[in-house]
Amino acid sequence: MVAARFWNFVKGLFWQGQRNLEKANPEAVYEMAILKMKGQYQKMQTAVGRLAAERNRLRNKVAEKQKALAAVQADLDGALSEAQAGNQEAMEIGEDLVLEKDQLERELATLKQELTESETLVADYLGKMRQVESQTKNMESRKDAMIAKLHSAEARKGFLDMVSGMSTSAEEAAVSDMDRHIEAIAAQVDVGEEMAGATREEKRRKLREASTTRASKSKFQAMLEARSGGGAGTSAPGAGAKATENKGGIG
Repeated sequence: MVAARFWNFVKGLFWQGQRNLEKANPEAVYEMAILKMKGQYQKMQTAVGRLAAERNRLRNKVAEKQKALAAVQADLDGALSEAQAGNQEAMEIGEDLVLEKDQLERELATLKQELTESETLVADYLGKMRQVESQTKNMESRKDAMIAKLHSAEARKGFLDMVSGMSTSAEEAAVSDMDRHIEAIAAQVDVGEEMAGATREEKRRKLREASTTRASKSKFQAMLEARSGGGAGTSAPGAGAKATENKGGIG
């Protein structure tokens, strides 16, 4: 069992190796098939040659027997004429001629049958030879067409491989990454500038608030000082008027 499995494994490796070699040299595969067909054609041609020679021999034998039969028939006709005339020797010869004629007819029938079989066999082999010859020519034409198709396909495949190798998809991806990187840096700068602008605006707002506060304090201080100064000297106009109103009301 183990030996059988190992042998099958070895045969599988051999078959696989043979298939790889055939694919590497497809033209040789067609050439081997064509050579095999031509070898078969030559073997059939040799066999047909022998069969044709036998057929020709039978034809010659048939012709010889027919010629001999015609001669015997002529002698038999002469013997019959002589026997009718009362020739006793012609009677004896006539009997021998009848036997010879019967023998020739049997031999001729056998030869004709053999000749018919031989001619049929030769015709059959000639048909097979023509078939093999046609298959060989078709295989040669097929080889030329398929090898030309293979060369064309290899050329187109090479061009496609070259175009595929020239693809800029990797470079385009790198450029896209760089675009995103630059955009990210620009965005960071924009955010920084926005933050800086917000800080300056905040500072300006605080400055305005501080200035307003100082102005308010200064005005309030001025008012306070004015009020304080009026109390120490003359009264404020509003206060005098209020006092006169009060006085008039009493009187």
